[in-house]
Amino acid sequence: MEVLLALGILAVALVALLTLRNRDVALQAQSRHLVTATALAKSKLEEISVIDGAHEGEQSGDFGEDYPAYRWTRVAAPAPLLGWMELHVEVSWPEGAREERVELVTYVKEE
Repeated sequence: MEVLLALGILAVALVALLTLRNRDVALQAQSRHLVTATALAKSKLEEISVIDGAHEGEQSGDFGEDYPAYRWTRVAAPAPLLGWMELHVEVSWPEGAREERVELVTYVKEE
């Protein structure tokens, strides 16, 4: 009887550990996506503010073959401060049945 009880407790503990391991794998994948998307958003933000300049309007695109799952959207609008533009860059990617996203915002001088 004691052996059966010990096996039952062991079975419950193993199921709990396997559940935690699966959750750990999912969290690692999510954090990898967040880090990648944040780096891509920062890169796109710098590219737009330094190279292209902030022109009012909206643009979108992807990151090519290097990052096929990630898409970006850029929105530039006049900021409350005269002579400045508010620049939003959003990077999104599919995560199962939903879409996740990261958004960075900065202010740049109008050209």
